Amino acid sequence: MPRCGPIARGTLLALSLGACSSGSTPGIPANGSLAVPLTAETLYAANYYASNVVAYASGKTTPSRTITTGIAFPNSLAVDSAGNLYVGNYGRASGSLNSTVSVYRAGGNQPTRTISSGVYGPYAMAIDHSGKLYVANNGHDTITIYARGASQPTLTIDKDIRGPEALGFDSAGSLYVANFQGNDVTVYLAGKIAPIHKVKVGIAAPSSLALDSSNTLYVANQRGNTITVYLPNHLKSPRRITQGIHKPISLLSSAGDLFVLSYGNNTVAAYDEATLKRIGVTSSGVSCPSAMSADRAGNLYVTNTCPSGISVFASSDLKLVHTITKGVSSPSAVTVSP
Repeated sequence: MPRCGPIARGTLLALSLGACSSGSTPGIPANGSLAVPLTAETLYAANYYASNVVAYASGKTTPSRTITTGIAFPNSLAVDSAGNLYVGNYGRASGSLNSTVSVYRAGGNQPTRTISSGVYGPYAMAIDHSGKLYVANNGHDTITIYARGASQPTLTIDKDIRGPEALGFDSAGSLYVANFQGNDVTVYLAGKIAPIHKVKVGIAAPSSLALDSSNTLYVANQRGNTITVYLPNHLKSPRRITQGIHKPISLLSSAGDLFVLSYGNNTVAAYDEATLKRIGVTSSGVSCPSAMSADRAGNLYVTNTCPSGISVFASSDLKLVHTITKGVSSPSAVTVSP
């Protein structure tokens, strides 16, 4: 599996899960339902070495379906506003890759479209407000952009892209790219291939980013163990979060709080975005984490790889609500449908 880290994770809101023995999980009713607020959403987890994607109906701990057709070492997931699922496939575990993005209708097991042109090592994906798909190709140091329904890229960004690992958008639709090898975040106006900003101050091996409702930028730095915080139009004078940060791999901004998933100390922590003070932290249910996402009700989902599982947390207090293990094996990505 590619180096542990997030997949378009900075553009989502929140998510997490945990593990149990065979039979029913303690605290989970016999029907396999979770005691969390229910929505009509679907939870998806990508199992890298098993080469499949498992789907869970809202509040369930047993997969409603397992997608295998068109899946080969999946490493990133995205869902558009219509519920279509996008799976970024590395194609091979190592060596020369045979990468694709497979697209599935909501509830479908067969791909309706397979994108191969311009795709090589799809480490992260994101979808903008107009339905365009953005793919961060870690193998080619490019961002390829596809119009809704298209299989050929309409635009390819390669200027100042080095090891792209996370994507995000501000309220104006500008694209932000976390370049792990470049030690910076590059910013591109919609439809442009040259960056208007290159954010370097305070950034070292960025693995994730997030933008809040006021367009404040948060960057997770694996080297230096910090979260750097940039107010709009102040990209050269960041504030820093250091308390409890150790190899951060995923960031989520939701309702005035910033959630940080750290691989180095197996924690999920919450910080008040106004003061940057830590307001909560948990290590329960976090073990070799790989990804984080959230649903509209504010439940957090975290995928873990040792042992494999998905831990579900209440974002209000980071209490571990439940753990999903059925169908989960070395998960590399997680997302929730709208």
